[in-house]
Amino acid sequence: MNLTDINFTLYDGMYILAGFIFASLLFSFYVSKLKKEIKTIKRWYEKKSVGADDSSLKVKTLENKIKTLETALKKQMENNI
Repeated sequence: MNLTDINFTLYDGMYILAGFIFASLLFSFYVSKLKKEIKTIKRWYEKKSVGADDSSLKVKTLENKIKTLETALKKQMENNI
């Protein structure tokens, strides 16, 4: 079996190699795009979780203020009696 029997020329090899190179470049661009999207989504979730922490902290602060005001109101009402 000869190379001439297979009819495989240098141009055919170059086409196959060019196809692999093109496919690998295309795949690498796609992977880099996905990595950017993943980073964006991670940042979004981090901001969302920080916002949830902030809102729970605000609730605790308001609860403490209410307790302080209730205590002050009780003391004031006892003084007025």
